[in-house]
Amino acid sequence: STEGHRQPPRLPGHSMTSEDALFATQGEDVLSGQLQHRFEQLPERAYLADVRAARSTTAAEVRELDLQRLEMTQRQTRLEGEVTSIEGRLDELDDKLYKSGAITTAREASALQEEIAHLRRRKDILESEILELMENLDPTDKQLTELTTLANQQDTGIAEAELALNQSEESVTDDLAQSAARRQEAASELSLEALTRYEKGRAVFGSSAVVRFAGSDCKGCPLSMPAVEADRVRGLPAGTLANCLECGRIVVR
Repeated sequence: STEGHRQPPRLPGHSMTSEDALFATQGEDVLSGQLQHRFEQLPERAYLADVRAARSTTAAEVRELDLQRLEMTQRQTRLEGEVTSIEGRLDELDDKLYKSGAITTAREASALQEEIAHLRRRKDILESEILELMENLDPTDKQLTELTTLANQQDTGIAEAELALNQSEESVTDDLAQSAARRQEAASELSLEALTRYEKGRAVFGSSAVVRFAGSDCKGCPLSMPAVEADRVRGLPAGTLANCLECGRIVVR
C-alpha cells in the first residue's frame, strides 16, 4: 500500500530536520514510483484493452459476413437477370412457334421446341440456385442482426470501461500531484549539497539511497560493517549524513 509513505500534515512554522527531510524526500520518491507503476498497471486499463479486442473481433466477423452476403446478393442478382433474359427469349420463341405463322416445317418447329425445353430446364436450375441463395441469406442476416446487437453492447461496455479508467487515472494522478507537492516541500528543507548527494545516490541505489545507521551496521549493506567503519560512523554527531565506505549509500547517524 502507498498509504504508509504519506507524510503527516506539518504545523505552521514547523521545520523538518535535515534527517527528516531527506527521508521524507526519499519516501515521496518511492511513493511516486509506486503510483506511476499503479497508473501503468491499472486493472481498468487491461479490462479496456480486452473489451476493445472483443469489439475488434466482432467487427471482423461483421465484415466477413457482410462480404459473404454481398457475394450472395450479387450472385442472386446475376441469376435473376439471366432468368429474366430466358423468360424474354421463351416469350419470343412461343410467339414465333404458335402465333407468328413463320414456322412452316416440322423440322423448324422441332428445333424451336427443343430450344424451348432447354431454356426451361436452364430456368429451373437457375431458380433453384436463387432459392438456395435466399435460404442461405436468412441465417446470414440473422447472424448479422445478432452481431449488431452484440456490437452495440460492446460499444456501451467500452464507454463504461473508458469512464472507469479515466476515473482511476484521475485518482492516481491526484495522488501523484500531492506526492510531488510534499516532495518539493521536503526537498526545500535540504541544503543543495545534501540534495545533490541524494540525487546521485538515488540514480544508483533507487529507493535505498539513504539508510539509517543501526548501532553497528549500515542498513543498506548486505554484509556487516567492518568494526573500524562502524566505529567511525558511531562517533559522528547524531543526524550527520555520512557516506558508507562499504556500499556508497548515505548513512544517517
